[in-house]
Amino acid sequence: MRELPTIALADLETILHEHAGNLMFADALERTGRGEELLCALSRYIHFNSLFGSGVANLAGEIAARQDLFRDADEPVEITADRSVEVAADIFFAAIDEFGGHSKLQRSTHRTMAQATLKAAGCFFNLSASQLNELVKPSASTLLAIREVRDGYRINQTVDEAQLFCAIGFHIGSEVLADKEFNILDAFLRSNYPSLVEYLRKTKVPINGSESAGYSWIQIHTTVEADHFSAAVQSANLALKYYAGTESLTRVKSWMLDGFRQFAGVQTEFMRNLGERENASNHCGAN
Repeated sequence: MRELPTIALADLETILHEHAGNLMFADALERTGRGEELLCALSRYIHFNSLFGSGVANLAGEIAARQDLFRDADEPVEITADRSVEVAADIFFAAIDEFGGHSKLQRSTHRTMAQATLKAAGCFFNLSASQLNELVKPSASTLLAIREVRDGYRINQTVDEAQLFCAIGFHIGSEVLADKEFNILDAFLRSNYPSLVEYLRKTKVPINGSESAGYSWIQIHTTVEADHFSAAVQSANLALKYYAGTESLTRVKSWMLDGFRQFAGVQTEFMRNLGERENASNHCGAN
């Protein structure tokens, strides 16, 4: 039996070794001024993360729908040989968390938690709703990064094979780098803003009928992204195992690694511009 190529940590470490995005994130945080400037950077990061849940769900659906592309060659009954949902399941695993898990009593999505973080931080810095609205308008570079995330996850697109496998790699990149990002953010805030962290931990913000502590979004993501990354790699290797197309598996794997590089590039550019000042009043808003 021939040995199947797989996505291994060694493949990704080669790319990550040349990646500077997380170092830029740490540097941008260290260079951020106190008060409104910190809140400005935090709001950009929250806004950057706002589309990933829908991107993951979209990618899982695109994969699950390709019954022709992912098939078990060892299954003799053709109608039961498709494995597309099996490939998609480990990606959808991340979407389950993003959309609030399995709780029937109270659902708090990761987006709601992020909104609670931003609102509670605004209260900590004594900003009114109108002041917060003005301060946290997304910058042009943040909006560009969001468009690139939308493109990387192939939202609202007709997706061919190369784009689908590239999107799987893009997703792997988003998970492994997010794991590092949130731990960088958590360590920075605990070290430099302990009073803010304590306030966020104690302050619950009501949104959409549920309450989320202001620090939950950051705290949760210091651990869940590692699990999502492992699941994403598992999905990629199932995709290689069950691939039933006409391209070589080596080429399919290269598409995934291209997607991984693509996300690393998107994240690097976003972090490069995280602390930029776009107008004279030093607000987050674009000119």
